[in-house]
Amino acid sequence: MKKVSVIIPTFKRPDFLERAIESALHQDYKNIEVIVVDDNGRGTADQLETYETVKKYNTSENFLYIAHETNLNGSCARNTGIKNSKGDYICFLDDDDQFMPDKVRKQVDLLEGHSGDWGACYSGHTRVYPTGAKFKHIPKKRGNLYFDILAAKIDLCAGSTLMIKKDVIDKVGFFDESFTRHQDIEYILRVSKFYKIDVSNHSLVNIFMHPTSNRSKSAEQFEERKKYFLDTFNSSIKSLPEYKQRYVYFAHNIDIAKQYLKQKNIKKCLLF
Repeated sequence: MKKVSVIIPTFKRPDFLERAIESALHQDYKNIEVIVVDDNGRGTADQLETYETVKKYNTSENFLYIAHETNLNGSCARNTGIKNSKGDYICFLDDDDQFMPDKVRKQVDLLEGHSGDWGACYSGHTRVYPTGAKFKHIPKKRGNLYFDILAAKIDLCAGSTLMIKKDVIDKVGFFDESFTRHQDIEYILRVSKFYKIDVSNHSLVNIFMHPTSNRSKSAEQFEERKKYFLDTFNSSIKSLPEYKQRYVYFAHNIDIAKQYLKQKNIKKCLLF
């Protein structure tokens, strides 16, 4: 049975972290290691509170806690986890998300049944809102997903639905640490250049929607990060047929416009 490493980056959310850890440890697939990477900065109040949450797991052979000396970012935390992992497969779990008990098994079974040109898989998910409302999303697209990811047509939920073969990481490299947002999309986009990506047509992750999300704090910040993503992949976009180029820019501009609409900045919204 191949080993699976579940990497949980955490920052300022110790109150949700235990739920994420428990969901990773209590999979029905047993050869798992869980790596929590604390990006709060050693000695900060959030780091100390996070350590109080995780210390009961430290005696477990399949659990590892690593604290960054200073706050870096989510990409750095994921890379720290990868560098300390021993698994044949790598999963990422946001500290406020939750795996379903069969998440790892279903994805391992999927990838084990494929040849080497399939490098990763993602899954469906369920968004859970504070009101108790739930929205289930079951994706179907598989195979060569480069354009779909570039055009924001696939929802990866901050990478919590992903499973990646470790040898894929050996080829593609680590997360780009210049990305403070969209790092999961940037990474899986690079993976999709070299490998096909499969999908499990089940909701295997709960994504909890709440006001303390570590998302962009303003529409301006969201716009800046979107433009950085587009600038990074400018040459790839320009290599597409013109109608696909227009689609990519339209999709991302709509996302920016929605953020300004949420701030009731109609003037800026209409610019996109």
